[in-house]
Amino acid sequence: MTLTILLTILGTSIDTLLLCYCTKYFDFRYSYIKSGIIYTLWGLSIIVLNLLSCPFIFKLVYELISIVLLNRFLYLDFHLKSTLKMIAVFYIVLCLCELLTVGICFSVLYCTSLSDIFNNQVLSLEMIIFSKILSFLLLHFVFYYKPNDLEVSFTMIESILYFLPIITCLLLILGIIYLLKISNISSQYHEVFLWISIVLMITSFCHFILFHLYLSKKAEETYINFVKSQEEKTFYYYQQKQKDIEDLNIIRHDLKNQLLALKSQPAESNQYTQHIDSLLNDLSKSSYAVHTGNPFIDVLISEKLKLIKEQHISCKINVELENIHFIRNIELCSLLGNLLDNCIEATQCCDNNKSITFHCNTTQNHLCIHASNTYNKKLKHKNGTFITTKKDSAMHGFGTISIKKIVSKYNGNISFSSSVEEFVVNISIPIPQNLN
Repeated sequence: MTLTILLTILGTSIDTLLLCYCTKYFDFRYSYIKSGIIYTLWGLSIIVLNLLSCPFIFKLVYELISIVLLNRFLYLDFHLKSTLKMIAVFYIVLCLCELLTVGICFSVLYCTSLSDIFNNQVLSLEMIIFSKILSFLLLHFVFYYKPNDLEVSFTMIESILYFLPIITCLLLILGIIYLLKISNISSQYHEVFLWISIVLMITSFCHFILFHLYLSKKAEETYINFVKSQEEKTFYYYQQKQKDIEDLNIIRHDLKNQLLALKSQPAESNQYTQHIDSLLNDLSKSSYAVHTGNPFIDVLISEKLKLIKEQHISCKINVELENIHFIRNIELCSLLGNLLDNCIEATQCCDNNKSITFHCNTTQNHLCIHASNTYNKKLKHKNGTFITTKKDSAMHGFGTISIKKIVSKYNGNISFSSSVEEFVVNISIPIPQNLN
């Protein structure tokens, strides 16, 4: 009886932790300690319901409603549709694991009816353990082998390190089930086998969690390397662009002086005065009119304005970066460039009313950035986070992540909001006091 209660508590705890893990988001509303306490209290309530043997439908409804409300309360980037989808997949996987467990055990034990299994309490408990470990495999496939996601792929060695221990545990428990059913083992050893199975289940669960923590760390390192590479390439491009512009300005300046010298010649010796006036006018128009206080950003904004004009997008841009030196140029280019790229990408999908508003200036010791654009595509979410609408999503999506990383690095705040036809991003980054 004691083992049955212990197994109920362990099984419910594992299911609860897996459900939290599969429905997790990114931006906690509160501290990790406070969020952990709330999660623990919720998990205890689920365990109590299972120990009280409440009706299954009541427990299911309670878990569904409570996990949705819990995520809504704890996460800033909560999204109802994503949560419901993940919950549905989670319970489908658990049901599939139980069906597979019954089918496998029924085949291995050569049973003539299900009562041969379920009338034996020890076998039933062993099958529950087998089902829990099997769920670690299936949940991994469901949540980590999806196409077009920005996830880190396995190497062969990593795959072996993950799957081999869990498969070994499954085979050992299956062997225990076979021995308990076929062999005439004394009942005094049943408890020993159950304890062995419980240890295998806990070991498999710890392996599942630790391995995915390792994957998260690997994904973060891959992301950092990717972003650094992209930022360096982008910054190098704008450096070269700035040098080209400086060289072009020198040539323009010299040509303008030469044209002015030709124009100053007596009228009878100059037959091309009208043509010279036209060239001078063109030279004046061709110079960049963007002056943000940062020459690299001047080039970046100018390039983006060209693209905006080609797309026939209505645009209001005001960028003032005078004396903003606490953010590295490479990060500033990445931050503003990604914001403008996202705006341009979204407005390209609009049939009409293409509009972008972009402001960047200092207010009350903060660098404030406001970016808004029209759109007419339904916004997509992944775990409550807005993602790219491009078809080749595996090659995109790092832009928004990069924006968040840079803002977080400088202790800033970022918010996303959307209305029927407009998407808005607001960023506030405190300016260090010693730089004021």
